[in-house]
Amino acid sequence: MTVQVLIYFIVSIFFITIAYVVLDTTITHFRTTLQRIDKETDLFMTVDFLRRDFWFHSVSTGCVSQDGSTFTFKEKIDGQEKQVRYFVERDDSFYQLRRIANDGINVVYKSAKPISFSEPVKGIWAITIEDLQFEMVNATPTELMEKLYKGKVKTPEFLLPKLIEVRNR
Repeated sequence: MTVQVLIYFIVSIFFITIAYVVLDTTITHFRTTLQRIDKETDLFMTVDFLRRDFWFHSVSTGCVSQDGSTFTFKEKIDGQEKQVRYFVERDDSFYQLRRIANDGINVVYKSAKPISFSEPVKGIWAITIEDLQFEMVNATPTELMEKLYKGKVKTPEFLLPKLIEVRNR
């Protein structure tokens, strides 16, 4: 009888151990996935914030510094043109993207990987963040529409919306 109880006990411990390993692996994977999703959400919200800030508030074209650490443009606040400056600052082992404007200094994004601005093509500025490069037309909305309508500039192919084929079912 005691041998049978001992065998049941050992088998039960074996299955409990397997259940613990499976549950621990599931929880670890869940946490890792959530952290990745949070980081990617922060990244895309930062890029969208920067794009919208430039696109909807700028009254000038953007200017990228020679070293790629600063991006500036002008916005109109209370009838006055004021400068908005995004710059990358190294803080210990992190890179911080900061915004200096009329409303103060804000940390927009922190990354362990380098962040930089560039002008890959004339009329386009880009930000490289988390090893991804996001590009934007370097013109105010008014200037861009005037240039497009007058035929002075051709929008690069990667910025044009693509027609999606729609089929009736």
